[in-house]
Amino acid sequence: MFRRTFSLLALSTLMLFGTPGPRAEAHLAKWGSWEITHRNLMKLFPDADPNSWRIKRYQYSEREVKFLERELGFELYPEDKQPEFFVAQDRAGAFLGVAIFIDPRTKPKILNGGVLTLEVGIGVDAAGQINRIRVYDYRGNVELTKDAFLDQLRGKTLESNFAMGTDGLTAVVGEPEESQLVSNAGREALLLMKVALGRR
Repeated sequence: MFRRTFSLLALSTLMLFGTPGPRAEAHLAKWGSWEITHRNLMKLFPDADPNSWRIKRYQYSEREVKFLERELGFELYPEDKQPEFFVAQDRAGAFLGVAIFIDPRTKPKILNGGVLTLEVGIGVDAAGQINRIRVYDYRGNVELTKDAFLDQLRGKTLESNFAMGTDGLTAVVGEPEESQLVSNAGREALLLMKVALGRR
């Protein structure tokens, strides 16, 4: 399925160093099958060739882990030290960007007797900007999953402010914590990609 080797050179200009923003508490989200993963990836890059997705796996060094934990403000889960990045290209073979899935919650939230999950997909384009964010299977306020909220994060980079209530970012009514967590996931995705794939 992933016939061609992913070139780090193609991503060498993807990420730019930026200043720290609001800190997230998160770990990477994964689904149990490629079918579900693929469906969620296509929501991030709908123009991608459905058959061309490639996986870039990375192992952070001890130095990189320390840097990430310092920037994020929490310890990485063991599995998060070996993330999977999903590389998108169009039908002509042109590079579109990279996607990753993040669960930005460490303390469980209960809704109607069940655990409320928060799984966020982030697509980053070739310029190192957030291209699209999606929230999957959320059972809280559905406005958190809609473009009116999520599109505020399009075009953000690591140099952007990710705090709700600043720079035009408006939280979903009644969901200030969840809104901030989604925004945090965007910043974390950019940071993880910068360290793994960006120019050092």
